Amino acid sequence: MTEVGPIYQSIQQKLTKAFNPTSLEIINESHLHAHHQAMKDVTSKETHFCISIVSDHFEGKKLIQRHRLIYELLNEEMNMSVHALSIKAKTSKEVSESN
Repeated sequence: MTEVGPIYQSIQQKLTKAFNPTSLEIINESHLHAHHQAMKDVTSKETHFCISIVSDHFEGKKLIQRHRLIYELLNEEMNMSVHALSIKAKTSKEVSESN
C-alpha cells in the first residue's frame, strides 16, 4: 500500500501541473529500503519513490532529458528527504506502440 505523505503529495502535484500526464503512478517504496545502511538514522517514511508517468510533453525528448526535467522539477524534494527515484517516463505514442 502506498503511503500518501506530504512529499508524495508534492511530487504528485508538481508532476501533474508540469506535465499534464495521461497516466501517473507514484509508489512509495521507502519501506523496502529502511534496513539499508544509508537509511540507518533516517526517520522519514518518504525516501524512495518509483514514478511511472505518461505525458506527451516528453515527445521528442531523449530518456535522459525526460529524467533531467523530472529531477529539476523535484529538486526541493530531493534536497529534503528523497534519497532515490526510479523513473519511467513515456509518451502516449510509446505506450500504444508497446501494446
